[in-house]
Amino acid sequence: MPRSWNSLITVLSEITRKSCESLVCCSHCGNSHTYVKWGFYSRYLFDDEIINIQRYRCDNDLCPCKTFSILPHAFLRIVRASLCMLMYVLKMYEQGNSIANIARDTSNTWQRTQRWLTKASAIQEWLKQEPNIASWSPSPCFSPDRLWTPFIKDFSWAFYPDRWR
Repeated sequence: MPRSWNSLITVLSEITRKSCESLVCCSHCGNSHTYVKWGFYSRYLFDDEIINIQRYRCDNDLCPCKTFSILPHAFLRIVRASLCMLMYVLKMYEQGNSIANIARDTSNTWQRTQRWLTKASAIQEWLKQEPNIASWSPSPCFSPDRLWTPFIKDFSWAFYPDRWR
């Protein structure tokens, strides 16, 4: 793996470990008062290390959401890559690198790299439009402890609306 990719993986993993303890509020109703810890699930960091993500049960009777989790910065819902990783791969592609070369440099398969490029392009287009109206404007990475949760909510609703209604 190239040194810059290894550095990115190391930095993102460290940021994620540090940001696991964030303000807890329901991702659907915003309830931050009546919730209960409700187990956890495991997720890979950006290498082969595993981290536990706490799940919570929302006790707001009016909320359609039964359980929720707070993803730490720099995790995206469903996508194994982080926002930074996706933008890094897209930048390499825009600089003229082939998909095969990017896959080799990032120790990924050609198919995964192609999926990442497709997702990164869609996210980049969404990011161009969204900061004009978003509460996390202009970037969730400027203040991840405060802006990452609203960003993840907007991201989820934009890219996976059927799963988050």
